Amino acid sequence: MKLLHTLLAAAALSFAGLAFAHSDEYLDTIATPHGGQMRMAGMHHFELVVEQGTLTVYLTDHADQPVASAGASGSATVLVGKNRSTIPLTPAGDNRLTGKGEFALDAAMRVVLSISVAGQPAEQARFTPLAPRQVKAIATEHSHGNDDHHHH
Repeated sequence: MKLLHTLLAAAALSFAGLAFAHSDEYLDTIATPHGGQMRMAGMHHFELVVEQGTLTVYLTDHADQPVASAGASGSATVLVGKNRSTIPLTPAGDNRLTGKGEFALDAAMRVVLSISVAGQPAEQARFTPLAPRQVKAIATEHSHGNDDHHHH
C-alpha cells in the first residue's frame, strides 16, 4: 500500500509539471505557426486566428503534429463587451475548422471554443485572441525554439 501511495504521489508531481508547461501564460509566449493564440484542451492544442468576420482554429496534438479536422465539429462563443454571438465551426481541410459571423475586433474580446474531434467528447478552451502578448522569437527549425516540453 505504501508503494502505491508513493507511485501515485510521483505521478501527480509529474503531471503537475506538464500542466504548468502548458499553462495559458506559457502558451502566450509561444510563436504559433499561424500567428494566433494557442490553448491546451484535453489532448489537443487549439490555435485560434481571428480576422474580421472569420474565426479559424488549427488542431494539433501536444507534439504540435496536425490533427485532421475531418469529422470534427464545434462552436465559438464570441464575447465583446455586452455583445455575444455563437459561431458554428466546420472542417475546412487539413487540420482547420472555420466559422463566419458578425463580431467586433476588440483587444478585450474573449472567445470560448467547444470542439469535438472525430467523435471524441467536446473539449473547451478560452481565448483572449487580440490581447497583447510577449512572444518568443521563432527558431529556424521548430516554432518552439529549444523548449522540449512538448516532447513528452
